[in-house]
Amino acid sequence: MVKQIRTFWIIIFIASMITGCAPFSTQPDASQEGGGGTIIRAMTSEPSQIDPQGTPSSGLSLVLPYLFDTLVVRDLDNSVQPLLARDWDVSEDGREITFYLKEGMLFHDGTPVNAEAVRFTFERFKEVGKRSPIYGGVIQIANIKVIDDLTVRFTFDQPNPNFWGTISMPYAGIISPASAAEAEDRGDVQIIGSGPFILESWKAGQSITMKRNPDYDWGPPVVENQGPPHVSTFVYKIIPDAATQLAALKAGEVDVMFINQPSHWIELQENETIQLKKALMSGLIYLGFNCQKEPFDEVLVRQALSHAVDKQEIIELALSGMGEKAFAPLPPTLPGFDPSLEEYELGHDPQKSKTLLREAGFEQNESGKWERDGQLLEGTLLTSTRAPNGEIATILQSHFAAIGVEIEIQQLESRAVMQATGEGQFDLLLWRYGWSGPDALNIFLSSDRVGRTNRVAYSNPEVDSLLDQADHELDDETRLDLYLEAQQIILQDAPWQPLYYPVSILAIRDRVEEAKLGHMGRLLLNDARIGNENTQ
Repeated sequence: MVKQIRTFWIIIFIASMITGCAPFSTQPDASQEGGGGTIIRAMTSEPSQIDPQGTPSSGLSLVLPYLFDTLVVRDLDNSVQPLLARDWDVSEDGREITFYLKEGMLFHDGTPVNAEAVRFTFERFKEVGKRSPIYGGVIQIANIKVIDDLTVRFTFDQPNPNFWGTISMPYAGIISPASAAEAEDRGDVQIIGSGPFILESWKAGQSITMKRNPDYDWGPPVVENQGPPHVSTFVYKIIPDAATQLAALKAGEVDVMFINQPSHWIELQENETIQLKKALMSGLIYLGFNCQKEPFDEVLVRQALSHAVDKQEIIELALSGMGEKAFAPLPPTLPGFDPSLEEYELGHDPQKSKTLLREAGFEQNESGKWERDGQLLEGTLLTSTRAPNGEIATILQSHFAAIGVEIEIQQLESRAVMQATGEGQFDLLLWRYGWSGPDALNIFLSSDRVGRTNRVAYSNPEVDSLLDQADHELDDETRLDLYLEAQQIILQDAPWQPLYYPVSILAIRDRVEEAKLGHMGRLLLNDARIGNENTQ
């Protein structure tokens, strides 16, 4: 399959070189219905394929919401809103959810969005989506039954309140069965959805271009314009370097970029031609420990290193305030977050670090380094090349050095980091997650996710039991109590040291009007228009 995928993208690349070398135009096309025009967004790394059920990546999650629709979406208040589904019923025991689809919806290939397409999507997911972060939620579906053309029923062996989080993620996009069959015959991954934009071209390493879907009229209530987008074209321009992205934004070569460099945020605050849209993300940046590798498999060692971390210094020096200090595994934007968890935080206390290392049997040598049985306490901190990870890693390195622990820094491209963690090839990890519900704990810390989304190989049967109970508990109060208890244990076990809750900042040129931030900081373009064309 890998060989087939590579062959497909080689063909795409050659075709793009033949058919498209013209420069991007940001001028509106007045002949296009709805206003027209092109919006260009910078993208750091492109996906390896456009298949919602494929290997996850930041590039894939950026592209999916424009090309694929889900059954439901989340609003800013985390409420569930209809998209392809107009309504739904949940049985009293929580084991059946029946969805009623909107009429007249079409995939980009002209085939109907119907109950059979929904059934096909999730049955295919069970077969090919094992690496997806929502796979654990999908496999809990015991049966999918097509009632009629626009009605589909999901059945579960146990109540599954977290299923709403699963099906509102972009990875749960409903796919055209015809396109999947054609892609399989061709040996490629050109999967088709029903989103507000249609894939027009993909120039490998250069750009992903999408055109307005003229048939689109089933947008969610989270936007005002539920018909076709006003702009005619949306382009992701591949620019790996953040400084180059900034220069392109200031020069008018791109209209939108994600800000992850604090210095860029500070600089752009003085630029009157740039809008800065800010939102607290439903996610966490954390320091993780390889819980299956000595000596980080020991709780005392993990606690000691956690106490060495000064989170406020990270926020001030590496982020210039672009983050909120974290003390719990779940962010304040999600159900299950509880302020009382702050008392369980392993706060900055270097002396406590040294006390715990002595309890673990380590002694300081003449140079101030910690040894046990002739072995130095040292390791490598793995993270991605994504900014500001380098700055954060350097500060963490200094924190550990201050207590006598030498840590090297290794930065790799994100896919390489995911592969290394999946294979357990690391000591410490600077990483992040973003999720739409408290089942983030199940996904990223359950024992059955080790080697996949549980990147730190944490395993605690008591935590697993609590998370499993919460995963099937219909009473909200009881469910949140279970998550609270699980987090109390997790904080003491210290597989993660929560660092900060990220703030999403999008820089948008003022020629782009009515672009909005949706759930989890996603850019909504349904209402966007091209306005001031004199902006340079």
